[in-house]
Amino acid sequence: MALADIIKQTSDKGYLYDGGLAGFFCCVYESVYQRELPYGIYAKYSHEPCLLPLKHIYTDISKAGKVRASIPKKISARALQMVENVFLSCLEERELALLRFLLLGYSEGSNITKQWGRAEIAPLLAAERHLWGECHLLQGFVRFSDHQGVLIAVISPKNYVLPYIAGHFINRYSSENFMIYDKTHQAALIYHDRRQDIIPVQDIEFPALAAEEEEYRELWKCFYHTVAIEERANPRCRMTHMPKRYWENMTEMHDLL
Repeated sequence: MALADIIKQTSDKGYLYDGGLAGFFCCVYESVYQRELPYGIYAKYSHEPCLLPLKHIYTDISKAGKVRASIPKKISARALQMVENVFLSCLEERELALLRFLLLGYSEGSNITKQWGRAEIAPLLAAERHLWGECHLLQGFVRFSDHQGVLIAVISPKNYVLPYIAGHFINRYSSENFMIYDKTHQAALIYHDRRQDIIPVQDIEFPALAAEEEEYRELWKCFYHTVAIEERANPRCRMTHMPKRYWENMTEMHDLL
């Protein structure tokens, strides 16, 4: 059976994996060598019990490495970039969508990434654009607070953006120790003594605010409202450029929630 033909018939099995990119590559390996398309691919931490059969796909670094190396070789470097980006996006059922894309790519080659309007490609490109757009917005919307000498910010993004925004804030605050906590994905970017790391975090408790933090917050709110031009106020336009779902983590917007 040709790889492109696999997507025409769905298997009665689903895949259950560890939720990491290496684990996903192992799902691709299983699909290719077993010549089967699972009805779904689910991460263990988010999967809800169901009556349909599931196959546990265990992460094998060797298999994952082979799949990763095969993508730029058999498809293109751009295809690998898309896979890595979309995997961190908020696209629903992204694993299955990426698997379909790779099966077609292995069969058709590099031209697959240029067929922007194709049903298997368009949602991936849209998800990638959404990821980049959110990264761009958060570079301006992140608000830090002083917690006993450590700058801490909380964000609630739809996409897993920490790997993409890390460089921006490290360059901007290279002499500071700071943390950006992603409440949605329960992960944190930690920058300490010029070393960075992104780690999973659960049930986090922040240190107390510094004594002057409330004063600085009021000063920032005062500046924000002072530079605003009341006669040109346009709430709808503001929400277009500053979506309301970001307001909960923005100091100057707390009074409007």
